[in-house]
Amino acid sequence: MAISKLPDDQPKAEKHLPSVSEKKIQAFINKGGKPTGRVGDAVNPDDIKGIKINFKASEIDAIKTLRNKRPSSRSRKIPISIHDWVIEAVQEKIQREQKKYGLTLM
Repeated sequence: MAISKLPDDQPKAEKHLPSVSEKKIQAFINKGGKPTGRVGDAVNPDDIKGIKINFKASEIDAIKTLRNKRPSSRSRKIPISIHDWVIEAVQEKIQREQKKYGLTLM
């Protein structure tokens, strides 16, 4: 198969492109986008925010042992989850610290 050079006129793909004025391009660029959150909105203290916590394997084992020591009830045949156990522990710690320092944060 012989190779020939392209014709001197514009390639077909460029012939069918609509022309856009420089003014419209600049208007689009200057328009910008919307922010992901509203600026100036107050933060709701009851909004749920996630964090990542890493534990040592020995700490996870200790949590599992402690949660399995809880007496089981008829309504709860499955032991409390590690996640719920940690949340409960954090809430207890917050209450102790608030009482210790005379604060009411929650």
